[in-house]
Amino acid sequence: MPYQRFEIRQVGWRGTLGMILATALALGIVAALVVLSLGLAIVLLPVVAVVALIGWFRWRKIIAAAQDEARRGGKVRIIETDYEVIDGDHGQHRGR
Repeated sequence: MPYQRFEIRQVGWRGTLGMILATALALGIVAALVVLSLGLAIVLLPVVAVVALIGWFRWRKIIAAAQDEARRGGKVRIIETDYEVIDGDHGQHRGR
């Protein structure tokens, strides 16, 4: 594969001004995205914390109710099902 030549030509004052403006625009966009991300994080972190706290209290309440039910000897639900073991590699049934 032949080498390709890359040449930087002399750019005039318009080219230099364009490069400066393009760089400033790119830096402005990056800064705006960073500020937007931080603002969104500042807004969403308390919301996530409140939801997690509510979920934690609800989970504790559910666990306490289940433990009370078990201590009182309440109704225990059992799910029964028929099953057979299948050899995963060959699809052959075992134990028949």
